[in-house]
This record gives sequence, structure tokens and C-alpha cells, in this order.
Amino acid sequence: MQLHQYPATQICAALSAGDIQAKEVIHHQLERIQRLNPVINAVVTLNENQPTSNMRPLAGLPITLKDQIYYRGMACTFGSERFKGFHPTQTASAVERLLNAGAQVMGKTNLPPLSMDFQCSNTLFGTTNNPWNLEYTPGGSSGGGAAAIAGGMSFVDIGTDLSGSLRIPASFCGVFSLLPSEDAIPIDGTMPNQAAPLKHFARMGPIARNCDDLDLVWTHMNNQPDVGQKEFKMPKVNWSVDSGGIEVCKSIVKCFESAKNAWEESGVHVVQAQPKDFDFKRARRAFGEIMGFETSALMSAPVRFLSSILGRASARRSPEFIANVMLGYRHNKSRLSNAIDEKKILSDAIDAFLADNSVWVLPVTATSVFKHMAPTSDRNGVRDYALPMYINEQPVNYFDAMAAFTTPISLTGHPVVTLPIGFDGNGLPIGAQLIGLKDQEKDLIETAKRLHNILKPHQCPMFTNG
Repeated sequence: MQLHQYPATQICAALSAGDIQAKEVIHHQLERIQRLNPVINAVVTLNENQPTSNMRPLAGLPITLKDQIYYRGMACTFGSERFKGFHPTQTASAVERLLNAGAQVMGKTNLPPLSMDFQCSNTLFGTTNNPWNLEYTPGGSSGGGAAAIAGGMSFVDIGTDLSGSLRIPASFCGVFSLLPSEDAIPIDGTMPNQAAPLKHFARMGPIARNCDDLDLVWTHMNNQPDVGQKEFKMPKVNWSVDSGGIEVCKSIVKCFESAKNAWEESGVHVVQAQPKDFDFKRARRAFGEIMGFETSALMSAPVRFLSSILGRASARRSPEFIANVMLGYRHNKSRLSNAIDEKKILSDAIDAFLADNSVWVLPVTATSVFKHMAPTSDRNGVRDYALPMYINEQPVNYFDAMAAFTTPISLTGHPVVTLPIGFDGNGLPIGAQLIGLKDQEKDLIETAKRLHNILKPHQCPMFTNG
């Protein structure tokens, strides 16, 4: 095998043993980036400092960061022309923990402007392509990181997720991501102009090619003392594809049924079920109201008013995502309080559902991966898609199709491992959200590992042959 084909865990072990040097690893990765990045366009900035091996746990492992995350002295553009000259004077706390453990930042990966799209393109760096098929999107907003991982240009990428930005790219690129529990790690160093992080939903997490690498990175991002690993017991697996009124692609349903059959044949206890009284429409509404309230607080009142006016047509087309966000733009504190109450009720419903050593498997999106779509309008990165997508020959709004399953779990704050479970009719990856109890990330990663080992989907051909 070539160096890029080894897991991060094995690279760290070889670095620690002195079998290889950090300079060898970075040289191999830079050569690979030089060769593949012109067609994938995932890595947008490289760190020119030479890495060194060290005796800390990550031993000089080169990692990449989404170009939204602060790394002291390195350009951080947020995918926007407005910030192309911004060089932060500090490093995000969660990244600092990885550096203290011995990781070294190799570069930054692409994203849409200000992370505000479910695809990955901007006028600064262009469009990132899916390594499985360059005509298709890698998803967004952490699309550059997922594409870099799938193509073997990075071992681990650190991305962010507000309404699916880790989960969607991981699903579309056939790799793994971890969305930690809400408030599990700090998210400073992710907002333009050092604005305060959003109070709810925004989370930082790793993208990797396997669960062991997720666990390795999470151990050091989490920075919690090891209290001793309790004995792992394989949980019951609940699964469902009911999105609360939005059409779900037949290839996704077929993948879920195939995965269910494989897990059952291997002795896993699998049940088609979802939390009692958990209403996806209620969850999407509460998410939108809170997100709209908090994101609009970063705008001036005139800009917020203008955005509401300009967004009316989009809200009519997107009743499950944009319309709910626009409700939050009204900045009504009573409605916000009600939405936060809903957040707790729906979160408690999932807690009760998972309390008997269970996990919940959901689709990531209502649609499988699709070819690059151009927005019908783009106002400084705020994009609209007026033309519908078609799922099972039924028209579905772009935003509603992408966020149908992600925003309800963003709302409740539960941890999610996204894992590949199969392929669509074009041979492109389909992933699933594996949802667990809060603050139980290690058990959730172990569950994902065991479930994935039963399925054994293929690696990206560009990774194995490129």
C-alpha cells in the first residue's frame, strides 16, 4: 500500500515507532494533492512550514481544516471574497487540542461562502468535485474536507456542521464523520470577524475514512480524562426512513432495507421504529425559528428586514427549511422561547427512545448524491434554487430535500456518526446517520464500526487507483 492508503491510526503508530518520518508523509500527501487537486479542487491553501515527528500521541500526523476554522497566521477565507485577506491571530480551541497532541495542520479545504450551501463552490477557489464522479457534488458545506478524505489527499479533516454540513458531504463522498453532542467541545474560531459563536446547533467534528480514525481524533478533540472504558454491549438498532411528508429517494430506501437484512443476518437486533411522538415537521420548525433568530442577530435590523423581503419567494418554495428560518428573522423573543421549549421536548423524546441501549439509524438526505447544480440567484453567497429537484419523479425543493433529516437532529443536540451503507443506481455512495445518546460518542463510534464491518462498502476508486 502507498502511504495515503494507511489509516491515520497506523500512520501515527509508524511515526511514533520511527518507521517513517513526518516529512516523508507530508511529501507523499503534497505530491498527491499536486496530482489530484487540479481535478477534485478540495484543498485551497497549504501550510508551508515543514512538519516534524514528535513523541506525542498524534506524532506529527498531517491534518486539514475546513477554511472556516482558525489556525494562527494561516489564511481563513470562509469561502468569501470579503475575507480573503483575513489571517487569524489565534487557533480554534478544539484544533489547539489536536496540535497539543502532536497533529500538524497541512492545509485548508474548500467550502461555499460562509458555509451557506449544501454544495461546495465559491468565486475564490471554484467548485469542488466528488472524487467518485467529478460531475457530481461532494455536498456541503464541509465538501472540500470530505472530498479530500475520499480522494486520499488528507487523513483527517476537521469540519463544522449547523444543519448537515459534516453529515451530507460524508454521505455523498462515502466516508465517515462525527457530529459530537451539542456543547461537547468549544466552537470558538469558526465565525468571521471573531463574532461570538452561535448559541445553538453549530458544532465542530472530524471527517475520516474509518471509525478508528474518528475515535483517535475525537479522543484528543474531546480532551476529557479517561475514566476507564466500560464494557461495550452492541445496542439495538432502530431504523426509519419517514421524513414527515417529504419524498425519499427509492435508492435510499433500498439501501436501508439491504443494510437491515445484512445486520439481522449477522445477529444484530434490528427494528423498524422511531421515537414515539417525534414529529419531524415540528422539529424542522423549531430548528428554523432558533437558527433564524440567532443568525439574524448577526445582521443589522435593516439588513434583516431586507433579507426577509427578498426571501419571501424562496420561503414559499421551501416550506420546511427557508420558511421556518424566515420565521426566526422576525426576532420575536416569545416565539424563540417556545421553539427552545420544543427543542427540549423533542430531545427528551429521543433520550427516552435510546435509553434501553439503542441507536437510531436515519437517512442523511431525502435525495441521493446529484450532479452539480447552479443556484438561480446568488447574493453575496446567499443562494436560492428556484428549480425543484425530482425525487421518485416528484418535485421537491432543494433545501427541503437536503435538510429534511439533518435539522431535526441538529435541533436535539444528539451525537451522530455518518457511515457509508451502500450505493445508488449510479454506483455512488449513500450514507446514514447513526444517532446515539448524548456524550456517548465512543460507544457510538464503536457501534458504527461494527455495523460498517458487516456491510464493507468499497473505497473510492480514485483513492485506491489514483
